[in-house]
Amino acid sequence: MNCPKCGKENAESAQFCAHCGEPLTANVVRPTPTGDEASVGPLGILFFCIPLVGAVMYFIWKDEKPLKAKKACNLALWGVGVGIVLNIISALIQASMQ
Repeated sequence: MNCPKCGKENAESAQFCAHCGEPLTANVVRPTPTGDEASVGPLGILFFCIPLVGAVMYFIWKDEKPLKAKKACNLALWGVGVGIVLNIISALIQASMQ
């Protein structure tokens, strides 16, 4: 019998893996992460923060530094666009794995 966690071979009558201690009983059910529970990752965090920072900087600079405010607004829009594209790609990859 192979361990579901480490993959090492164990005796058929073993209840726990001799290598990692994982239970080998058939009634052990491990939850698998779904799309809602999956980790966002560093790119997801980055493309959430970029539009937020761009929008804040736009409102801070819009009267005093209009050129910088426009660049900050463009940064925010690009961040939103790239974030949407990455979410679509991630969804397509997850759908193809199932």
